[in-house]
Amino acid sequence: MDFTILGMGKTGHAAACYLMEQGHKVTVWDRNPDKIAALQENGISIYGQIVGVFRPESCQAIGEAVRESRYLLVFTTAIGHRPIAEALKGKLQQGQRILIFNGNWGAVEFAECLGNELEEKEIILGETGAQIFAASLKTTGQSYLKSLKKAVDFSTYPASCAETVSTELLSVFPQLHPVGNVLETSLNMSNPIAHCPLDLFNLAAIDAGQEKLMFASEYTSPRGVAYTEQVDRERLALLEKIGVKGQSLLQLFNKSWQSDYTDLYTAFKKIKSYQTAKSPTDFASRHFTEDIPFGILPIQKLAQRHGVETPYIDAMLDLYRLVLGEDFGRGEPDLTEVDLKKYMG
Repeated sequence: MDFTILGMGKTGHAAACYLMEQGHKVTVWDRNPDKIAALQENGISIYGQIVGVFRPESCQAIGEAVRESRYLLVFTTAIGHRPIAEALKGKLQQGQRILIFNGNWGAVEFAECLGNELEEKEIILGETGAQIFAASLKTTGQSYLKSLKKAVDFSTYPASCAETVSTELLSVFPQLHPVGNVLETSLNMSNPIAHCPLDLFNLAAIDAGQEKLMFASEYTSPRGVAYTEQVDRERLALLEKIGVKGQSLLQLFNKSWQSDYTDLYTAFKKIKSYQTAKSPTDFASRHFTEDIPFGILPIQKLAQRHGVETPYIDAMLDLYRLVLGEDFGRGEPDLTEVDLKKYMG
């Protein structure tokens, strides 16, 4: 199969090596031309779950990068979704599939941006409800693949295509678990619920730049987890109100890691991959630039629209608004004019 990876950060590096190890043709592109130049010169050295040196085809122009690939895999921060969608206008080919790892309203933003081009060219959008790859990057071309999730939710727009695409990719990404629609993936994202309440209980440590083991230390405390559970209950109440299938954070953890923990605190403390996860050391972390604007804020706004009370979410966001100041919510997807019903199948 031919794949193009759009976005060569830590997970983009890992995905390129993962696919090339399986024998697939991989082309990579990034908005940073210096990053592409470095990859063209040195390739990618990776260790951990995959060990080796891989040399994907690297393109400076996005049109050239996507021309020959059926599958376009987007690995970027959520705030990068719309710029990439804008850059793809007029450059897509008939029957391509665009898969966004992980969702964060990516499919909705791509669909709103690309408009009629999707239907005219029979393009399918897909997104995952979580990131498959847990990876880090020492520098461009130096990658560490820590672990891969065993299952992640996967949806498409149009909603009826999830089974088709997941079947096409079964041998490549057996982790993809088809669900009903892209609202289900974007509103069942685990990271915002797992990160934001716990960070709230550790703001002084973050402000002081103190790095801790996020889940394997006192950073994850009983009261912090109890607050997390309240935030999760409010999220699930919204999903029930709008008719979207909800999964609790504990259910999402157990699905992703094929575990059977019965309480959230134990899951945080026992899931192997989480025991080396580090806490944020500043407010430039994706916990604040992505999880809040693309995870928690849309839940609050939708809850207000549909008359669902969210006192724990409201209190948490009020405090974050005071702490983060003008950076609070930057990049938040604008869902006010979006007809969400069309994405529900």
